[in-house]
Amino acid sequence: MNTETANRLRERKNDVLEVQSPYRMNIPVLLLTFILICYGMIMLFSASMSRGYALEKNPLFYVINQAQWTLIGIGVVILLLFIPIRFFDHWPFVVIAYLTALALAVITWKFGSVYGGSRRWLEIGGKTFQTSEFIKVAVVFCIAGYRSFVIRLRNSGKLICRNPNVQGFFDGFIDLALPALCILVCLSFVVMQPHMSCFIIVMAISGLCFLVSGIRLRSWLYGGILLLTVCAIAISTFAVFAKEEDKKRLADNFSHVGTRLNIFSTLKSDDDSEENASNEADENEVYQNRQSIIAIGSGGVSGVGFGNSRQKFMYLPEAHNDFVFAIACEELGLIGGLSIITLFWAFLCGGLSIAWRAKGDFARILAVGYTTLIVLQAFLNIGVAMGVVPPTGITLPFFSAGGSANLFFLVAVGLLLSVSRSGVGRKKMTIIE
Repeated sequence: MNTETANRLRERKNDVLEVQSPYRMNIPVLLLTFILICYGMIMLFSASMSRGYALEKNPLFYVINQAQWTLIGIGVVILLLFIPIRFFDHWPFVVIAYLTALALAVITWKFGSVYGGSRRWLEIGGKTFQTSEFIKVAVVFCIAGYRSFVIRLRNSGKLICRNPNVQGFFDGFIDLALPALCILVCLSFVVMQPHMSCFIIVMAISGLCFLVSGIRLRSWLYGGILLLTVCAIAISTFAVFAKEEDKKRLADNFSHVGTRLNIFSTLKSDDDSEENASNEADENEVYQNRQSIIAIGSGGVSGVGFGNSRQKFMYLPEAHNDFVFAIACEELGLIGGLSIITLFWAFLCGGLSIAWRAKGDFARILAVGYTTLIVLQAFLNIGVAMGVVPPTGITLPFFSAGGSANLFFLVAVGLLLSVSRSGVGRKKMTIIE
């Protein structure tokens, strides 16, 4: 290109005026969240009014509690909308989020309140707070912030070993082994509560966040080897040096996993032989899941009518919590059940569209992680209610009674909307040429 051509192109560029589209949040995701909140409140009222009246002498007890937490969550969403997502993309926020999650996991394991045989809650000001819900949100945030920090260091020419022969293992350690081990340390205290469903969900979402964070195949290979080696050493050390009472306590901690798998296999079994019957769960163990399936089947296509559920009158345990979907299907039928599933599918599409347009690794990982967190938990809950997934004891986002859970789901939505508002590439339009 000669000098005259270069000058002509430079002059042409100076004569072009381009403007960028203004920041604007993803309206469909905002509307879907609003619909899910309202729909959830309505179904929670119907599913919980009999229990609220029987136990608290107030049919609105659970709805009022849910509304209080939800209003706090809405306030957080509004606040996050005015903060650019890049404001959070700094390593001190990652450290604070991780240390807070770790501290809450340890405190809950040691001093938490016990309900249903699990120590998963802290009581603050007369309110119960399930710390694992914060941990789910914090882990996604930490992965996004950590990966963004590592990528910035690499782009500035750092994290390079003097010996090229160890670069692969070093990259694997930094990219995968180190963050995964930090997550496992935190989750080990969650498992000891015990809370296996939280462990499974966080591990699944963490794996997905690592997949979309641009980790090279070599780092996956070397990091996986390092991670497996450390885990094998830790397990072997525990098996050799731990006391028998510690081993027994750990085994008892996981006994509920076998019980739930046994419940699932019993529900799916058609074998009535004596040999199979000895391995099946008893009627008391499968009662809750059978009642859930009965409730869903009783609804038919159009349901028995809103507020007319029979199972919610103390026949179906936890009808207001883990099995609110079953009550929705009983009262609103197949139409109501499909409407809930459709709303979460639409939320998945909206969240992934935000992730697709996200500008930068931090924003993309946040969008993928929080969208997956909400939708995965919803579909697992629905699967349990329908008997196609082993019982997990997790709530249906925005529907189940669980104030702290809904609060942190709304925090996740707030960060997702913040990504859509200030963390996506903006279109340019030429107005003068």
